[in-house]
Amino acid sequence: MAGALRAAGVIAAGFVLAVAALLPWAGLTAEFGVIDASLTAVRGVDEGPGWVVLGAGIAAMLLGVLGAMRNWLFTGLAILPGAVAAFALAMFLADPRDLVSRLDFQVSGLLRVHPTVQYGWFAGLLASVALAVLACAALLRRR
Repeated sequence: MAGALRAAGVIAAGFVLAVAALLPWAGLTAEFGVIDASLTAVRGVDEGPGWVVLGAGIAAMLLGVLGAMRNWLFTGLAILPGAVAAFALAMFLADPRDLVSRLDFQVSGLLRVHPTVQYGWFAGLLASVALAVLACAALLRRR
């Protein structure tokens, strides 16, 4: 029974991870004195790391299903897609030349435009951490 709950948790975390790849990961924020306005958004699947996160979420869901149907070890193996997703999320932020170099500018005291990390990236990070914790719990519980 507990193994099925862990597998269901892995399936849910994998689903959230896959959906997070479709959400906005970065955007362009303009500050006009005291007013902030969001201008554009880059979804996860607009860049290569987003496709990796989407694939990792689907793989984690499949491993969760196999863990529920066959063997608890498949549930524990879901830690691998979770780690790959966390690495892809880090690589998205580690490549600043694409967003920062073309989007960051300011007019002193009047206007400042800069890229920001948005909620989809944080949802993906949270889902990848939850996936890793649930997969570890499945592995440690069966020892």
